[in-house]
Amino acid sequence: MVTFGQIRGQARVVELLRRQVAQGRVPHAYLFTGPAGVGKHTTGLALAAAMNCDQAPGEGCGACATCERIGAGLHPDVVTLARQGASQSIPIAVIRDQVIPALGLPPHEARARVFLVEEATSLLGPAANALLKSLEEPPARTHFVLATASVGELLPTIKSRCQRVHFQPLPADLRAELEGEDAAALRGAVDEVMAVTGRGDRMRLGELAAAIAGDKGQVTRAVRLLAQELHRRARAAALEGDLARAGQLGAQAQRALDCEWALTEHNAGPLLALEHLVRDLDRIAREAA
Repeated sequence: MVTFGQIRGQARVVELLRRQVAQGRVPHAYLFTGPAGVGKHTTGLALAAAMNCDQAPGEGCGACATCERIGAGLHPDVVTLARQGASQSIPIAVIRDQVIPALGLPPHEARARVFLVEEATSLLGPAANALLKSLEEPPARTHFVLATASVGELLPTIKSRCQRVHFQPLPADLRAELEGEDAAALRGAVDEVMAVTGRGDRMRLGELAAAIAGDKGQVTRAVRLLAQELHRRARAAALEGDLARAGQLGAQAQRALDCEWALTEHNAGPLLALEHLVRDLDRIAREAA
């Protein structure tokens, strides 16, 4: 889970958000603007943690149950409105099913409910209009964080109802550093999936899938890396003469490649695809045991 203190390259943004949380003056809706890959969605999650963490109010500790569930996309009061289908848009059904019913109720357990939209231009037509009504008169303790790299494509009425916060492009050296850190973190996630596979621990497998899917830009990379690692292990087992193990790992590698295909060619939902993948890998391992 990322906290305010871990966000890189956006000191002005972090200082503004810290001050507003500390003063209890968080607006009902933000519009985070700036290039892709500069931390807009991650900052939205950090903001949700800062408002709801009991261990480090106003900052987020990154380690308590609340922070961990927010980071993993499992907290019932911190909801990312996901893009769907080949058009990668947010349909009106998402607003009707996930947003509007919640507005009539207080948060389940958090001090503040937060709805996050990773790319606000994915709100097309009726979905944008439906969300606009929610932005006009939001209930207390409910906040929206809309992010976009194309602010000019948004409805003026949506822009006018949000406090705009602009994110600067990252310097080239910092971008390269962060990409290296992302690769290391991704390798760690893959290693953990491999370690848990075969134990039948469905809860932990689901948590790992949710953690990886929380950063949708990493999902395909994670699945590709997993397939490569499984293939490497299958080849090593074959060279050692352990054909049964090689067969198991080869079947798992093929399942990972199938998942990658579903993600890249058919726009499969990242979380659902990963949940099916890790459970299939676990099943294959247990059947081979």
